[in-house]
Amino acid sequence: MTVLAAALSALALTVASADATAAPHGASQTAPARPAQAAAPAAPRPPVVGVSPAGIVAWLGTQGLTVGPLQQDQGRQYVRVDADGLAWLLFFQSCDNGLCSDVQFSTAVTNAAVTPDMVNGWNRDRRFLKAIYEAPEGTEPASAVVQYDVLLDNGGPEQLANHLIIWRNLLPQFARLTTGAAAAPAPAPAQ
Repeated sequence: MTVLAAALSALALTVASADATAAPHGASQTAPARPAQAAAPAAPRPPVVGVSPAGIVAWLGTQGLTVGPLQQDQGRQYVRVDADGLAWLLFFQSCDNGLCSDVQFSTAVTNAAVTPDMVNGWNRDRRFLKAIYEAPEGTEPASAVVQYDVLLDNGGPEQLANHLIIWRNLLPQFARLTTGAAAAPAPAPAQ
């Protein structure tokens, strides 16, 4: 018997047994008393997923990067990283009980030559790193922010290895586009 046939057969048995207890035609029917149902227990809280910022900072140091101290701004933790002649920030996001379930690589370039078309072209032609154009304000020139968001699991900081390669390979291209400077290509990370 197939699963569907078994399910239909069980349904038919339920209907048949309900009909057998029905009152004769014309007799009044009262609904059977239903036992009070206990409130369903609260679903258990899922385990905290992520990696500790301190673990990520230590791992970044093993990758040949210069990592500043862990800092905090408006409740968000981050570190400054210097590598390949470029500086960027790594923000720790969605943190709970000392573990963060995602991080954001981010940097900004301030340059009067940055245009919306330049940023739109970057976003159209490349994946992973996404840029945001910030219009000039007062005496401040235009700028472009580039970001890369990464979800984490409980696999430790090493799960960032491929993401770090992507960031380090594309960031010099972004720097060249927005500044016109010749940034050194990212070296292969230490194994």
